[in-house]
Parts: sequence; C-alpha cells; structure tokens
Amino acid sequence: MADVRADLAHYGSRLVSMGLVAGAGGNISAREGDVVWMKPSGCAMDEMGPDDLCGMDLATGRQVKGRSRPTSEVNMHLACYRRRPEIRAVFHTHSAWASGVISAGVELRAMFAEFVNDLGRTGTLPYVTPTTQRLADAMGDKVAECDTVFMVNHGVLAVGVTIKQAFYRVVVVEDAAKSLVAATIVGKPKFFTQEQIDEILSLEAVQHRTKMMQTKEG
Repeated sequence: MADVRADLAHYGSRLVSMGLVAGAGGNISAREGDVVWMKPSGCAMDEMGPDDLCGMDLATGRQVKGRSRPTSEVNMHLACYRRRPEIRAVFHTHSAWASGVISAGVELRAMFAEFVNDLGRTGTLPYVTPTTQRLADAMGDKVAECDTVFMVNHGVLAVGVTIKQAFYRVVVVEDAAKSLVAATIVGKPKFFTQEQIDEILSLEAVQHRTKMMQTKEG
C-alpha cells in the first residue's frame, strides 16, 4: 500500500519541478484494488507525502482513508477508472505550453515519434466547467476511447496502466506543445502523415511481440 502512495507523491513532486503544475493546481491519482488514492484538495504536489493522500472507494465514491478532503476533481478521476478498469493512474495537469496551445484552438498533432509511441490515442475535450459532474461524465466518455485528452481552457489529462506511463504522457504533451510553438515561430510545422504514423505503430507492434516472445522463452 505504501509503495503506491509513495510513487504517487514522488511523481507529483516531479510535476512541480518540471513546471507542469503551479501552486495547488492539477490533480493526480492511482488505483490500488478498490481504493483510488488522490491528491488532497488545496495542497501543492511537492508538499504532499504518502500519508497526505486521500483513499476513495472506487464503487461508492466515499472517502475511506486519509484526513484531508480529496481534490475537487474527485468525480472526474473516478469516472476514468470506472470506464477503463485496466488503468492504474490518472494525471491532470495545467501545464502552461500545452494548455495555451490547446486553448488557442490549435490542434496538437504528431511531429515526432514520441507523440505516437507514448501518448496512445489522443483526443480533444471542449471546455466544461471544472469540478462538475458534467465534466466527470464527459471525461468518462472521452477516456473510454482516448489515453491522452487535450482539455480546452483547462489542461491535459492522461491515463496509464502504471503511474509512470501517465506521468510520461503529460510530460510528452508539454514537450510537443513547445516544439509546435517553436516550429511555428521559425517556419511552418511539418506533421507526420497517417502513413508515417502507421509505420511507427507497426514498428512498435513488432518490438512488443519480440519482447513477449523473449519473455516466454526465458
């Protein structure tokens, strides 16, 4: 139990050090069985430790662990886990570059292999008032078909089968936004074609199959 909470606190602190959240903004969670550990409300991620996290019952949404109130986006996080039983982490950031590009009506598209390999299925969610059940419902529907969601006038949300995967996804989105702005300033961005994207995905599929075979042989 302590390891999941320690990992979540560790990656939360890294989000702050990388400038992907500011103040008490953003929220993260990780699932452990029927309990979802979440960032407490009003707490900066580099100020929280494992014991500060709030444990929420996945089925009922009731708090079963922790003394602090959970993030105000508790329902949005629970909606993600309920729609995607295989995911184990949800990261929501207000990163400046990504939030700015997304909210300017500019589509974030693949220019580098990391965008294709790391982000999984991407999609954009139009603005919905934060902390509302409407947002939770909309995000649940979106996460059913996406792994990384670009939230207009709000930020980025990424899910992962591990805490590290969700963390890497919000990091890669911010890097992609910076690259897009840089490319736009000095010239015209050149995005991957669908053929190029498919080729990268096929390489990844081959590597995955090879790794699985090596694991079985071992």
